Amino acid sequence: MNLPTAHFATLCKYAGISFIAGAVNHGFFSGERSLLTAGIGVLAYLLGGILEMRASPDASQRWVDLLGLGIVSSIGLGFFTGGLQHFPDSPARSAWVVPLGFAMSLLAYWLMQGRDRAPLRTVLGYGLVTGTVVLAGSLIAWQMLIGAGGGGHDHASHSHGAAPAPAAAAVPVPSSSDTVSSQPAASASAPLRELRIEMDDTMRFSPSVLTVTAGERVRLVVVNRGKLTHELVIGTADELAHHQREMKSGSAAHHHHSSSEISVEAGQSREVIRSFDKSGELGIACFEPGHYEAGMKGKLTVLPRS
Repeated sequence: MNLPTAHFATLCKYAGISFIAGAVNHGFFSGERSLLTAGIGVLAYLLGGILEMRASPDASQRWVDLLGLGIVSSIGLGFFTGGLQHFPDSPARSAWVVPLGFAMSLLAYWLMQGRDRAPLRTVLGYGLVTGTVVLAGSLIAWQMLIGAGGGGHDHASHSHGAAPAPAAAAVPVPSSSDTVSSQPAASASAPLRELRIEMDDTMRFSPSVLTVTAGERVRLVVVNRGKLTHELVIGTADELAHHQREMKSGSAAHHHHSSSEISVEAGQSREVIRSFDKSGELGIACFEPGHYEAGMKGKLTVLPRS
């Protein structure tokens, strides 16, 4: 195989694995974009395999192995690498994705390339020992991360108590020129100021930077224009971290019953009326699976009373 062909084939195979790993990282099976990303990854991996096979024909290689087992191999490698990369963010998912990826990649590799190199007994022994280590390591990491506040997100099973009163705290968020400016503080009898926040499947808030005045009463109108469920969570860095731990712990039934935690189904909208008592900077975030990691975050600045 000449160098350009070998290099391009390698790029295709590794790019394919990276695409599948990316789909795992950002919520595999949780939306059209992730499925499309995984599909592109499989095709890229197969293209690399086809180039290698055409450039270096081998009588022991068969097209059915490449096309069939190549898919298993690419998904297995993507699961394994993506699960490892995303373990701190989603240990509950990674705890089974990593061992599954290892088993799939080993099986595909032996069937495609190793049947003439090692007997089945040797592969089973290797797989049993190494697979046990991978599984045990995954479970240990899962337990450690759960105990440290991590945990796999269980959308159907978590609860949110009322959030503590927001206090001044800085939250690292992306900058944005799309800002809602503040108005003078209003009395309880004054008209409410409306703040409209839109969400969609690009994993962004619009606007992502908001400004209010301490004591001002605002109506938050949260609109979900996507096909996935999104949420708007407002709080300090500690409060957002607490909410994220609850989302990932899977410890109780899923509820959002605070004006600081608003979950909106696809195509729906919700509104709440609230005020912010203390000046400072708060964060806004969505902790649906993979959404925060994809950039669904922002900032709410509470200005001092004038």
